[in-house]
Amino acid sequence: MTLPCTPAPVASRTLRPRRRAPLAVTAGAAALALVLAAAPARADVIWQGGSADGAGVFGTIECDDPGVLSVVDGAFRFQKSVGTYRCEARGVRADGERLAFAEDETYWLGWTQSLELVPDATQGDWVAWQWKSYPNADQNYPLLLRVQSGELRLTYVAPGEVWTTIWSAPVSELDEHRVAIGIHTSATEADGWVELYYDGERQTFADGSTRYAGRTWDSANEPKWGAYDRDNTAFEIANRVSDLVIGTTKEDVL
Repeated sequence: MTLPCTPAPVASRTLRPRRRAPLAVTAGAAALALVLAAAPARADVIWQGGSADGAGVFGTIECDDPGVLSVVDGAFRFQKSVGTYRCEARGVRADGERLAFAEDETYWLGWTQSLELVPDATQGDWVAWQWKSYPNADQNYPLLLRVQSGELRLTYVAPGEVWTTIWSAPVSELDEHRVAIGIHTSATEADGWVELYYDGERQTFADGSTRYAGRTWDSANEPKWGAYDRDNTAFEIANRVSDLVIGTTKEDVL
């Protein structure tokens, strides 16, 4: 099934954790409340993007013709054509509103992906996911998930286009993997951070940490899923993405 491109809606809502109003508790329920307080609370899922709901779960579809976004086997399939740069979804929508991310918040993004092209060392790279800045001021894309030389690579891009590959893992065409990325948004390098779970396992970054410190906010940021070929448009690329979810804890998205 081919999905139509969707324009960005006018309305927007800031994407922040939901905070419930306090409830009155009777004396008879006090003991139960104490027991529940001892267990960690699970935060609400902020957004879910299922293929059955169509392209309307995304903010905007950016798919250069004759590329196409379709649904195949329950997954969004982003197909970038030869001679074009991208077929991507930018941002998310819920209840007809585009959701705006905010600074000094923690977001967890999870999805399952299957790559239909894994370049060898002669074919350059392409981008399967971006944490993209709008408008790009000092950081065009603080985080990129790239496919290159038989690997999936998470790259941190500091102001001034300083690229650092902070994690990599071998990947094969059509294999399914679950990706979960945690981002604390900050325009200050010391306060921002990223964490990564891959197929449910917490990953260690190139610097030996499991929480990589870096600047993760630049005026406004949104996630982008799909296929973006930065500098070599000679190949058709397709990326299948399913079970997308955004929450405030890793348990929401693993």
